Amino acid sequence: MARDDLSNYLVHWIKGDTDQEAFDILHRIVSERRLLGGVGRIKGGYRCVCFTEAPENTFHKVMGRYRPFGVQVSKKWLFSQGGRPVIYQAGHEFNLLSESHKWRHVRYEPDADPPIDFTWEREWRILADEVALPAGLARILVPHEDWAHSLEGEHEQTERGRIQMEAIAYGEEWLFRQPQAFQYEYSVIDIATDP
Repeated sequence: MARDDLSNYLVHWIKGDTDQEAFDILHRIVSERRLLGGVGRIKGGYRCVCFTEAPENTFHKVMGRYRPFGVQVSKKWLFSQGGRPVIYQAGHEFNLLSESHKWRHVRYEPDADPPIDFTWEREWRILADEVALPAGLARILVPHEDWAHSLEGEHEQTERGRIQMEAIAYGEEWLFRQPQAFQYEYSVIDIATDP
């Protein structure tokens, strides 16, 4: 059944004080071909990479702390890697989870004052220090075509610098190596919010 409130994809959105800061982080992700895990807002200090299953064109209507730059993977692929939806539950229920599931806990207490409810994030996590982003499995999301062209240009410049450094370290014959092509497809997302 087709639904516009669910997606077969997950997105790791990027935070930043400015679009440029988020773009710089996206460039690092693309250059390293990986997402790094973090411990922020994860009870127990578990290192995870976080995603949302909210469709990319609706997430920004309700969430303002992320910039419109992201990395999209299929839900099926992340599941096969060990990713799972979080478990929304009361804070005191954290210790009821087995150790193998505690990394998935997110506090949910709609009857608290004030209420605690992050269910709109539709969060998924994978317990990992990093998640490799193989070419063909990840898609880059940007708010405008110009950002995609900038990302490709930054990638080319980084590749040229890498080849020059390898030539210094290993000999001038390395100068004739071909730069690694930009590995990812991209999509321009519509993040217009309702008036």
